[in-house]
Amino acid sequence: MRVSVLLQTALPEGYIATVLGWPDLMIKGKTEEEAFNNVRLAVTSRLQQSKFVTLDIQNDESNDPWMKFAGIWENDPTFDDFLAEIKAYREVLDKELNEA
Repeated sequence: MRVSVLLQTALPEGYIATVLGWPDLMIKGKTEEEAFNNVRLAVTSRLQQSKFVTLDIQNDESNDPWMKFAGIWENDPTFDDFLAEIKAYREVLDKELNEA
């Protein structure tokens, strides 16, 4: 595993290394090498006490005010013509913008 680390000089203490993406993981060391070694130990320890999971979050669509409009054009025979008109209008606008 690779992690990006922001290394800052913190005189007179030495260095502070912050693991990017893990803002609560700020590690000190008297030298750069000590700070990096401490980062390795901290990340390894954190990973041993953790696991990566993927969660599915269900959205309650009944509370979404826009869902009542979903699919209203599904059976409209003129909808494809409407989309073609929008495309043509955008092409005219793009052409005018490029000529300006």
